[in-house]
Amino acid sequence: MNKDLSSMQMDPHLAYRLLADGAVLVIAGVPVGTEFGIDLCAYTIGPEFRGVKMIPPGMHYVWCASCGPYGDAAPRVGFVHYFHPNEILVREWDNELEELRTRQIDDPEEERQRIRKNLAQLERVLAPYDYRYVGPWKELTGTVTEACVNRCRPAHASGTIRTNIELQSCSDADRPRGTGSSKRNTAARLLMDESELLPQLKPVEGTAPRFTEVPQRVPVDALPADVSRHAMDCIAAVDTLLEKFPEDELSSDDKLIGELQLAYVFFLVGYSVESLAHWRKLLALLSHSETAIVKHKLFYMKYTEVLAHQLPHLPEELMCPGPQNTVFKDVRELLVNLHAGGLRVSAERLAKRLAKQLNWIFENLLDEDPEEQPVIIELPEIVESS
Repeated sequence: MNKDLSSMQMDPHLAYRLLADGAVLVIAGVPVGTEFGIDLCAYTIGPEFRGVKMIPPGMHYVWCASCGPYGDAAPRVGFVHYFHPNEILVREWDNELEELRTRQIDDPEEERQRIRKNLAQLERVLAPYDYRYVGPWKELTGTVTEACVNRCRPAHASGTIRTNIELQSCSDADRPRGTGSSKRNTAARLLMDESELLPQLKPVEGTAPRFTEVPQRVPVDALPADVSRHAMDCIAAVDTLLEKFPEDELSSDDKLIGELQLAYVFFLVGYSVESLAHWRKLLALLSHSETAIVKHKLFYMKYTEVLAHQLPHLPEELMCPGPQNTVFKDVRELLVNLHAGGLRVSAERLAKRLAKQLNWIFENLLDEDPEEQPVIIELPEIVESS
């Protein structure tokens, strides 16, 4: 997360245009000392801070984290909003939940009009959007549309996004049932899988991001003869995924890229664990099909550019190259398939950028991976009795 505290220099003509067209975020009642951020910028709220002005149109992520008396910060809680030119958005502090919520007044539109009329008097308590980070933010969210934001954010009225989604215990009726096996088989299964002993939990309705379900690489109903084929090249799963994004004014490719970008910034800015898991599932699926690259060349050209901007922002535990890092392994597999699928230039460009920014070196990229070679098992000779 960028926390550059140096002074911001802005072109006067740009400043004038942003004052005329930029959106405004007004926040009320947030305690002094609370951590606050919008996109890649993080601040500490002071006594005169009431919000942000000159926000460029488009998708932005706003978050807060309350601080205790000893300087310890709570997990980030935020929301995503697609700002329109000259829009005024008002949020207030919820003292009980310690997070921003929608304004709890009878006529919010009247309040917005009053703010608009008195905007000149509010200039001194509104911080300008930090335009040093517009470029990096556009690189991370350039294809995210308002429709994508509305489709993927939590269904709850405030659209609140938390580090971990809220969970609740399942009722007895919702509890997953067995398949009618005997008590002995049930006991054996519990011995083999300790997760069966954990309490059954489900997300509180309306609190989880609403991402598209990612198909399994190997379909559940796949015939035994087809399991290896699906595992080696999951073109069927990739096609199924793209079919979940019906084309209208946007192509399926652009809709999927938009969701990929949105899921990543939910994690990058909001530290959303579920969003990172969704992004990793998509990477694991899209990396393992040479046929998909041949069939969807334009999509994969866009995807490699998106990855080039996302991967340098990975958390430290996912930056170390090696076989234990599944993200590194999936990117390596993607590069191999890009070469095999006819996108050598995209593969080389991505590899060079990752080598420069992350020191990820993909040696012997075009050699066959020993882990994927067939295993030869020697069967003992059968001695026939006379």
